[in-house]
Amino acid sequence: MAIARPIDRRLFFWFDRAHTILAKEADQFLSDNSGIGSSQASVLTYLGFHDGCGLSELGEGIGRNNPAVTGLINRMEQAGLVKRVHGGLDGRRKRVQLTDEGWSKREQVREDYRIFNERLTRGLTQTETDAVLKFLTLAPENLSKNLSKK
Repeated sequence: MAIARPIDRRLFFWFDRAHTILAKEADQFLSDNSGIGSSQASVLTYLGFHDGCGLSELGEGIGRNNPAVTGLINRMEQAGLVKRVHGGLDGRRKRVQLTDEGWSKREQVREDYRIFNERLTRGLTQTETDAVLKFLTLAPENLSKNLSKK
């Protein structure tokens, strides 16, 4: 006879497992529908709200470091989705803007995200979804504020 075990409550284990599965599924879904991966979709989404932002701001907004953002923007620029423009007073600062093609692709991505989110939250009430969002917002803040404390 099997011994009943309590549900594993190691949140990081479950979060990490879910992240791996969700990232793979989102990448595949976006690739199949919009023809781009989730990293590029994140850029399109962020720029839709912050068009013309600097590369550093973009990196912070999508959670990527500067070399990753540079490579990502290079590929997206070659695909005609974004363009770099000079910005700032000294003219050396680069800003990133969506092209017309980028705006169009962003609309496709937004629809893909809407469908993906519906699938993702199937079976959850609005209250439960709000609780998940609250956790995902507070957890990183809790860690960054208290990383050195036990």
